[in-house]
Amino acid sequence: MTGREPAGAGALERVGLLERLMRAVRPEFRADVFRPGRDDAVFVRGECRLVNCLNMVGHPVRGLCDSHYQRWLHDPHRGGWEDWLAAEDERLLRRGVAPVCGVSGCNRSTTQNGLCQRHHRQWARRGRPEQTAWLAQVDYTPTEFGEADCQFPGCPRWAESAAMPYCHHHYARWKVAGRPDMAGWYAGLAREAVERQVPHVKLGRLGRHARLEVQYGLQCRHDEAVKRTPMLQVTTAVKHIVDAGVTSLLDLDEPGWRKVFGAGRRIPCGQRDYASVSLRFVLDTRMRLIQLLIADDPWADQYPRDTWDLRLLGIPAGQPRLMHFGGIPQLWLRGVAKRWCRWRLARGVKASTVARNAIGVACFGRHLAAHAGSQARPADLTRERIESWLPTVAVRDHVGALSVFLRDVHRHDWLPDLPAGAFVFTDDAPPPRPAKPRFISEHLMRQLEAESNLALFDGDDARLVTRILINCGLRLKDARRLPFDCVVRDNTGAGYLAWVNHKIRERVAFFPISDTLAGQIADQQRRVLDRYPAGCGWLFPARKVNLNGSRPMPDISYRDYLNTWLRRIRLVDEHDRPTSVTPHQFRHTVATRLINADVPLHIVQQLLDHMSREMTAVYARLHNKTLRRHWENAVKVNADGQTTVIPADHPLADAAWMRLSMVRAKVTLPNGYCGAPVQTDCEYANPCLDCRFFITTTDFLDQHRRQRDETTKLIDDAQRSGLARIAERNRRTLGKLDAIIDALETSQPGQIVAGGVVEDLGEVLDAAG
Repeated sequence: MTGREPAGAGALERVGLLERLMRAVRPEFRADVFRPGRDDAVFVRGECRLVNCLNMVGHPVRGLCDSHYQRWLHDPHRGGWEDWLAAEDERLLRRGVAPVCGVSGCNRSTTQNGLCQRHHRQWARRGRPEQTAWLAQVDYTPTEFGEADCQFPGCPRWAESAAMPYCHHHYARWKVAGRPDMAGWYAGLAREAVERQVPHVKLGRLGRHARLEVQYGLQCRHDEAVKRTPMLQVTTAVKHIVDAGVTSLLDLDEPGWRKVFGAGRRIPCGQRDYASVSLRFVLDTRMRLIQLLIADDPWADQYPRDTWDLRLLGIPAGQPRLMHFGGIPQLWLRGVAKRWCRWRLARGVKASTVARNAIGVACFGRHLAAHAGSQARPADLTRERIESWLPTVAVRDHVGALSVFLRDVHRHDWLPDLPAGAFVFTDDAPPPRPAKPRFISEHLMRQLEAESNLALFDGDDARLVTRILINCGLRLKDARRLPFDCVVRDNTGAGYLAWVNHKIRERVAFFPISDTLAGQIADQQRRVLDRYPAGCGWLFPARKVNLNGSRPMPDISYRDYLNTWLRRIRLVDEHDRPTSVTPHQFRHTVATRLINADVPLHIVQQLLDHMSREMTAVYARLHNKTLRRHWENAVKVNADGQTTVIPADHPLADAAWMRLSMVRAKVTLPNGYCGAPVQTDCEYANPCLDCRFFITTTDFLDQHRRQRDETTKLIDDAQRSGLARIAERNRRTLGKLDAIIDALETSQPGQIVAGGVVEDLGEVLDAAG
């Protein structure tokens, strides 16, 4: 059994389905001809773009109704698009009004030969001469009873006589209709006109059961109000159902219906594949029928199967459709695996995780069958068997899946004969691969953050998603699913992005944002309200198949927008080679930038809403490794201009890197780092401040004060940490800075400080000359 047919879909089940359909399908969907309302957004796309056509659009092809689209498609003499529209509008205008008599001054409708009844008799009595010459000689004379307007609403012609209140054209229509009551006749014609204007589908060719099933499918599409369903699509589906000769959509499985519709066939270039979209309507309706049939207990239908259809179990969209157990050779292991997966789904574990866990159990089941035989029992699942399986595992997650599986089996005693030592321990799994730096280099970020490049995005919504990823480091899943009201402010007016961490049980987190980004989010909110005046729950609703705004932007849609944009801006690396980035790399980049800005780890953890500090510490370790790689590749130059390079594989390479990490920024230098160990006594506390040739002026007073503040902070930090040597070295620098600042604060215009002494600039220049 598969997950695509109800268990035992026989005659009794069909009778039960018919009863459920009779209760479920509402009266407005029971007619043999289904006509949606003119304002039904699911089945109707507005009015035809031709001004004089009142038909509603069923399929959005060039904005035309179905009839005029077919006229345009098959018109052999059509010219340009705009010319064709103008000509067709003119034809519609002429067709809607009865033609007028050719005699000048006569406003009666024609009967034959372009003349009204009165003038046609005159022309016939004259022997039917050449009409153009005869019309030039005829003068119109009013009748004895005068002229009266035709009583048909909107008709501009005259009535034929006092006894006939219609023009000849409308009198003939009234006569053919059986001379009904005029008021009732008008109302009937208006009703027929409205019905003709709205796309509709005829269901009378279907049998009773199949017709009721299609009506139920139309009702479901209408109630969900998510996916547009043109009537042409349903008409094509009805034709294929009739041709298949079935009494119910459940008579054929999914592959059978694909064969009926010719799915997979080659479609000539330029033609639309109407059969494929009609097939989707049939398959969707068939799935809803199965859901209706097993609505009382869907697990009773799906649990015995080797493949579960998660849609029938109410799993939300966006999760895997199927969950397979057929790959587990042992029936007893397959049974307990199903029980375990059902239990985990009930606990709220994501279906994607549970499906991967089932694959891991199947992997071990095949190993057990290969080494213990096809008749292996629970008692054969020993620790020794597990240890023989571990070296063969290619996917690390399978080890974790079996570990959790065995733990839960022991806890619930699902397999009483399972050996007590059948466990997989934490350190049984192979160690994870070392994490690689995934942050984006600043060279690339400058290209990605350039406003001229961001302007090339397809759509304002995808551009704003990218801005949020760059500035806030959200996961793509969380950015796509931002709620509509996602900006909150504190008591000072500062803005925060309120986002939902869907990875951790939908926990709410906050990230501070700039006023600029908050304004861009407000612009997006206005665009969403223009599209959904009644409101929408998402800041980024899906562009397609989302009539009621219930679906957020799909993952694949944003990735398509991003990849198209990257090709458009021609993103290149430091060597001018084309490169690319992934959405998750923006999260790594934000974390790395925060750490580089000396933001404490626990703050970064809170901003990114990590589960543990260890996750946040990965970014710090990765960045440290990257810095070292650049240090190893860089050329270091000492005070004498000589290169000081230690090979990466040298025994002292690690020690050299640690020394550099320890001493950098331990002594404040304006133009580099001190490379001496902190224990070394240095005769130069600062290479410039101790130099007798060092000259400064009041122009640099702010820089000196800033360096003094940094030096004071370093001394305080060193004293608190017990680093006496670092404190001592910086005290010497602090003393020099105090002397220079005091001298500069007391100096006069035209004076400088040289070697810590105030001198007149003129005297210094004279001495130098």
